[in-house]
Amino acid sequence: MKKYSIFLLGMLGMFATSCVDDIEPAKPQENPQEPILETGNIVSSTAGALASQSVLTLENYSGDDATIEIMHLGEAKDLPAGATVSYKLQLSNTDDFERSVTLDATAGADNNYYVNAKEWNDAHLTLFGKSPKEKTVYYRVPVYVNFNGSNYRYSGVDYYAASGTLTETCMDSGFVIEDSYYLLGNATTWTLSEAATLATAKFEHDPEVSPYDDPVFVIKFEVTQAVLDANEGGCYWKIAPQSSVENDTWDGVLGTKTDGDTAAKGMLVSTNPQAGKIAEAGKYKMTVNMETMEYTIEKVLQPEYLYTPGDSNGWNQEASAWLQVFKGNKDGKDVEFYYGVSPLKGGFKICAAPKWDNATDYGAVNTDPADKGSLILGQSGANITPPAEGVYWIRVNYETKGYQLTDYVLTPITKVGLIGSFAASGWNDVEMTTADGGATYTADATFNAGEEFKIRFNGSWDLNLGGNLKTPTFDGANIKVETAGTYTVTLKLLGGVPTITMTKK
Repeated sequence: MKKYSIFLLGMLGMFATSCVDDIEPAKPQENPQEPILETGNIVSSTAGALASQSVLTLENYSGDDATIEIMHLGEAKDLPAGATVSYKLQLSNTDDFERSVTLDATAGADNNYYVNAKEWNDAHLTLFGKSPKEKTVYYRVPVYVNFNGSNYRYSGVDYYAASGTLTETCMDSGFVIEDSYYLLGNATTWTLSEAATLATAKFEHDPEVSPYDDPVFVIKFEVTQAVLDANEGGCYWKIAPQSSVENDTWDGVLGTKTDGDTAAKGMLVSTNPQAGKIAEAGKYKMTVNMETMEYTIEKVLQPEYLYTPGDSNGWNQEASAWLQVFKGNKDGKDVEFYYGVSPLKGGFKICAAPKWDNATDYGAVNTDPADKGSLILGQSGANITPPAEGVYWIRVNYETKGYQLTDYVLTPITKVGLIGSFAASGWNDVEMTTADGGATYTADATFNAGEEFKIRFNGSWDLNLGGNLKTPTFDGANIKVETAGTYTVTLKLLGGVPTITMTKK
């Protein structure tokens, strides 16, 4: 068995840090089963839950006094008369322990140490929420020596008697993720029955995906200055699940822990929920993970979509190909840009709003055919003319302070491929065909349940779409097929962001 030695440097010199919950972060490492760690005069080993490779099912520990064994004290020598050894258990949902909960361990018989099971479960709920799914928790165990009424950290702030990960599930709390949630407040309505009738109050979530598989709900809304003025400078909010709205009851409504909380990130609570507050006018996006109960609120400064009205779509913004935002890392660099795919003929413009407005319309320097060029805002911008009629991957770059569009790049698409793990592909392209000039592409394929696919362009992974059927995204994950069968897979490019449909034959 692997052993580690750290020797005493003199009693009080060694006890350099008092017992506090604020402990310097240190990345935990995986422990082998039943490790023994020798620390000079104090020898400890993991026990019980920390020594086991099994899933820790907190539900199995019933009663307020139930405890969970974590450590065994093998030896404590040369300590001052009357000094005792104690342990704490630090738990976190990440390996950097940015968010953590610290629990006290109490000594039991035979020098074994235990943590209260209810307190451990409370820590789990704080870190992960009430989801019944298995979670990976990071742990580490600092050691303390208790002497003359004070606790001293043994061997410095970087030492832990044990550290690693374990898998756990929380106690049954009747946790439910509902199909729909509604934003209550000054920006929408405080009337529960009215919330169900307001499309602007309902959080977005793909109805074809179980909320237990995708627990993230999103809503976009606007806070006007008039709303702030009418409510003493604040737009207050809470969140109602579908059951509360249908039954017209405030039971089950979620909110913040403190009234008027303006934090952009936080945890929702269901016990005595208070109203969060937004104090600035603007457009906002709220994202809520109903599994972990975490929420984020971000002010939306850039357009959600760009539109490409032109000869290919009757010069209609809504009927054109919409360009989405990509923010991520490509080739080791953080990049941001808009992208989309569209058939192009004649000229087109790029609009940052679904209407004609010199304040949001962009054009080229001139009408000369070009596959790239600078963008000019307003009436002086000329129609953008592609080098030839065809289908193009459109990329639009912008500066990230004022979100002014700067330039465009057009990449001609010569091939659209359905590619995946299904037999006809084997991760080689099955060519998709078009019958309407590139507005839609189709291919027939037979899938087994669980097989995956994406759509890529020009036989290269440089340009691809994945993630999900409703809103496939650039470099998105593989799309998994749930039900076996032969399908016609259709990629639609005009009249919104790209969409993929699967029609069973």
